[in-house]
Amino acid sequence: MKLSTVIAAIMIFFFGCSSSNNYYIDDKAGLDSNSGLSPQQPWQSLERINSTTFSPGDSIHFKAGGVWNGFLWPKGSGSKDRQITVSYYGKGKKPLIKGNGNFENVVQLENQEYWTISNLEITNSCPDNDVRMLRGVYVSGCDYGTLHEIYLKNLEIHDVNGILHAGDYDDNLAKDNGGIVYEVTGNFVKTRFDGFYIINCKIYNVDRSGISNKSSWKDRSLTENINWYPNLNVIIRNNWIERTGGNGLIIRAAKTPLIEYNVFKQCGLKVNGNAMFPFNCDDALFQYNEAFLTVYNEGDFDASGFDADFRCKRTVFQYNYSHDNDGGFMVVAGMGGKTRFNDGNIIRYNISQNDGGDIFLIAGQNTNTYIYNNVIYSGERKPNNLIRFKYWKAWSDSTHFYNNIFYNLNAASFDCGESTSNFFDSNVFYGGHPEHEPDDQNKIIADPQLVNPGSGGNGINNLAGYMLKKSSPCINSGILLNNHVKKDFYGKNVPNHQTKPDRGVCEYYPGE
Repeated sequence: MKLSTVIAAIMIFFFGCSSSNNYYIDDKAGLDSNSGLSPQQPWQSLERINSTTFSPGDSIHFKAGGVWNGFLWPKGSGSKDRQITVSYYGKGKKPLIKGNGNFENVVQLENQEYWTISNLEITNSCPDNDVRMLRGVYVSGCDYGTLHEIYLKNLEIHDVNGILHAGDYDDNLAKDNGGIVYEVTGNFVKTRFDGFYIINCKIYNVDRSGISNKSSWKDRSLTENINWYPNLNVIIRNNWIERTGGNGLIIRAAKTPLIEYNVFKQCGLKVNGNAMFPFNCDDALFQYNEAFLTVYNEGDFDASGFDADFRCKRTVFQYNYSHDNDGGFMVVAGMGGKTRFNDGNIIRYNISQNDGGDIFLIAGQNTNTYIYNNVIYSGERKPNNLIRFKYWKAWSDSTHFYNNIFYNLNAASFDCGESTSNFFDSNVFYGGHPEHEPDDQNKIIADPQLVNPGSGGNGINNLAGYMLKKSSPCINSGILLNNHVKKDFYGKNVPNHQTKPDRGVCEYYPGE
């Protein structure tokens, strides 16, 4: 055995790791013949990085203010305690990597794990009449097993255009282009991501989707997982997604994904699409998100802020803010069929202000949906319906509405269609009273005495107007449900079983 090998083995034994390297890339002063190991000896090209297999603990630093044309695909994987990281050095703007529509993906990883990619600006623009699959960031796994811990942080991804309609390409791919896409393919080895994090990214002017994913390990029914192998520990937090051709966010094939503190503005600019939705997930949690100005195009059927889509179980939307969306606040969708389902959705403590369309659109084969303690304010624009049930190869069954405030200044309608087993109790129906207003033995029709309804602007922290005045009839008059959430919209405690909760999104406490 060589002496160097013995020394390396001893170092690993005593220190628990091998050495790692910091690599530097400068678009102007660099040379690919340099060592790349210091700011004084930087590499220059993306090709030099793409031809290198990096080791656990290595880091790749692009010069701030630099511009590279092409694509980035560094090789290798990190380890649990020693990620491979991509970031920048120096002062100035984020390093810019431009695909110019010449490459399907600008930044790519394939069957790689334990990476952090951060602090880059990414574009991939081609002529508007050129139809192709284009993405900013693409991370994939195929017949690998479990891929661990991918972090995408502080990225600015914009001007990624291309395919908009399913007819322009394969129907299964039409939504999976745009800003960030991660994908599982293959049919031989069950594969998934365990730890996929998208944090503090800004994504705008992209087609078709802001963030999207898919998996080939997706088949199941309500009672049987056939080859469903869901992604784990998916967290999407503190991102700004604006001006997307279609959907802002799609989460598929995941168990307990967490989507929180994101802002979605002007989604669906060019084609049909709600701002965000889960599909084929269990226990997805959407909270503290804001969605506004989702666009309805002629012929669209989706243009809402939020969507609890089908093949899902126990999706929760809570503490979100929807306003000024053309197609409403919330879609609950479950196309009928033997292997299709949408069961146990919970929609609670959200605020909808001046949304259009159908505020709640409950379409198809949905079961056991609970909608409670939301505030729906209809003032400046008149929606089609505050609640609409729609046939989609089936009708919904067992939908529950409790403790909601419908502030209906426009006398917007209600349409339950042929849905079955709908329950309404302790809701507030204030303002206009259309012919089909639901029966509710404990309803309130008096002014709910909100502090300043309709005053919410942009920003989820600007909603104090939906708190209750001390004179409100909503105080201590609601129903406490089994597994009732413990906090209201503003973070205040919801009473225990000894006291009835307030109606709406706010718990009033004397002295406030």
